[in-house]
Amino acid sequence: MTSRKEPQKLGSILEGVLSQRGYLSVCREGQIRERWTQIVGERVAAVSECRGVENGILYVRVPSAAWRQEISFLKQRILSRIRTETQCRTVKDIVFC
Repeated sequence: MTSRKEPQKLGSILEGVLSQRGYLSVCREGQIRERWTQIVGERVAAVSECRGVENGILYVRVPSAAWRQEISFLKQRILSRIRTETQCRTVKDIVFC
């Protein structure tokens, strides 16, 4: 008698393949840019631009020193929201530039 495997959801199969090949973290980092407004809210998203992740650092462009200072107070909250919204665990810090 042959044992049959239970059917798996396509999403979990895809996640497994991406993870095995090392692309899962890249995909999750890409979701940060896609979901930037959801992560930081409309007010902050209106004055910032998520530039991308490099070596665990998220780079965010902000138009002025005053906004950089204000948004820097939100850094821990933003990191927490990134983890919740995207399941991305590779971002360790944010640089506002």
